[in-house]
Amino acid sequence: MNTETKVCQNCKKDFVIEPDDFAFYDKIKVPAPTFCPDCRAAQRMVWRNERTFYKRICDAPGHNEELITIYAPETNVKVYDQTYWWSDNWDPLVFGRRYEFSTPFFKQFKALLENVPLINVFNVNSRNSDYCNHSAENKNCYLLTGGGWNENVMYSNRTQYNKDSLDVYTVDHCELCYECMFCSKSYKLAFSQYCENCNNSFFLYNCRNCSDCFSCANLRNKTYCFFNEQLTKEEYNNKIKDLNLGQFKEFKSAREKFYKEIYLSAIHKYADIINCNNVSGDHIKNARNCKMCFDIGGDDTENCKYVNVSGFKAKDLFDTGPGAGWGSELLYGAVDVNEGNRLVGCIVVYSSNEVNYSINCHSCSYCFGCIGLRNKNYCILNRQYSKEEYEILLPKIIEHMKTMPYIDVKGHTFVFGDFFPSEICPFAYNETVAQEYFPVSKDQAIEFGATWKEVSERNYTISADSENLPNDIKDVKDSITKEIIGCAHKGLCEHPCTTAFKITEQELQFYRKFNITLPRICPNCRHYERLVKRTPLKLWHRQCMCEKDHPQHEGRCPNEFETSYAPERPEIVYCEKCYQQEVI
Repeated sequence: MNTETKVCQNCKKDFVIEPDDFAFYDKIKVPAPTFCPDCRAAQRMVWRNERTFYKRICDAPGHNEELITIYAPETNVKVYDQTYWWSDNWDPLVFGRRYEFSTPFFKQFKALLENVPLINVFNVNSRNSDYCNHSAENKNCYLLTGGGWNENVMYSNRTQYNKDSLDVYTVDHCELCYECMFCSKSYKLAFSQYCENCNNSFFLYNCRNCSDCFSCANLRNKTYCFFNEQLTKEEYNNKIKDLNLGQFKEFKSAREKFYKEIYLSAIHKYADIINCNNVSGDHIKNARNCKMCFDIGGDDTENCKYVNVSGFKAKDLFDTGPGAGWGSELLYGAVDVNEGNRLVGCIVVYSSNEVNYSINCHSCSYCFGCIGLRNKNYCILNRQYSKEEYEILLPKIIEHMKTMPYIDVKGHTFVFGDFFPSEICPFAYNETVAQEYFPVSKDQAIEFGATWKEVSERNYTISADSENLPNDIKDVKDSITKEIIGCAHKGLCEHPCTTAFKITEQELQFYRKFNITLPRICPNCRHYERLVKRTPLKLWHRQCMCEKDHPQHEGRCPNEFETSYAPERPEIVYCEKCYQQEVI
């Protein structure tokens, strides 16, 4: 097997398939892909709506209550509330159908998708956390997505084991944290990125084991530092006393000063890779033999490629995520899959083996093209077969998918091994995480083969303009929780701006306790502004920017690497060795 260059069906760009890739495809018994890695990632993400919520009437028999759901009311699907969906009051096999060899598989699957009831949100074992999705074991959380085991956490994404925190992204084991990204095991930390074991600090970048620090970068085991200058406790407290982040104008000035004077002058390691061997990507911990992977961690993750948001004893994963892995092996084209083995084209499939092209199935084995099954074996399109019948029919279906491929309206061809076509997805491109990590215009989304949802006209009666909010949090009255506040972006930004938002009582108490000014933009705009701060799920080939004389080099460092910092970005990016020389 030799390296092969192909042209992507969608974007028409060249992409390379390496010998190890062919070995994996042979192991999982799928043909080599005809879409490039970026397009394949976007195809998966189109099927994951994390943060777009609607209200619609429950379709369960005898129900007429209004549901909070991720499916728009006009979407041609049936939606059940969580309690009824998980109950034994209905049987997904009732919707089963015979496989038709006169029709492409994905067309048949679309018909099944429009008939089998779907769960309103993916929110397991949570209390007082209705507006949460792709989440589990949360308590008193609001607009939290992609996270679990949180308490009193709001407006956050990809969070685990946090408490009393707001507006955080990819944060774990933290308490009283605000506007933090990629932080862990910290307490009372705000406006910070890539920090661990930091307490009572503001505006930190890449700090470890620090406390009582303000506007600092690349510190280790420090206390009472102000703009990276070591102070005495008394000097530091006097500096902090003169600051008031509860005042919006002062907060804005401090944020801009931190970015210009600290963040941009700080050294940035080419990638956040810790305790790894033979890996490429970013935000990777405890992994080996993983290429083009992003945001993966846990123990013993190995032999993965084109994977994001995964890990924890995952092995042999290709083209998976968001949210796939977790004790799984041999996954290809999977989204939100845990404890699975030999799965192809699966979405929200847990504790299952030998399952292909299925959605929201649990504890199943040997199933193909199924939706909503639990504890089932040998099913095709939700129809029960015997073991012998299944083993005879399955190879015929796979061959049929090759000889009669599905062709979407843009002429893209889908055969066995390809992920679900975007045009049969119940979500529009701009409702999903695809728009967050691979943002496109409406025309580009349609050219991709997806649909696009036009934003309905918002007619909120704004009772408080963001520009006229009190400058100091101390001057904010309790009545602010009854106001409809106009977002400062006014819907004119590139984000899915809601144009208005409210402050909850729980949120207001947090701002007061932390002495932090009220936000001026809506939660959606805040989320997208956090995403801008992170590097994308792509790599560029670059040379180390270190020009200092070190034992390993004189003048410009010759080391090259793959990094998610694009060449045009303003950060100073170093290789591992030069970084270790400077950041101790």
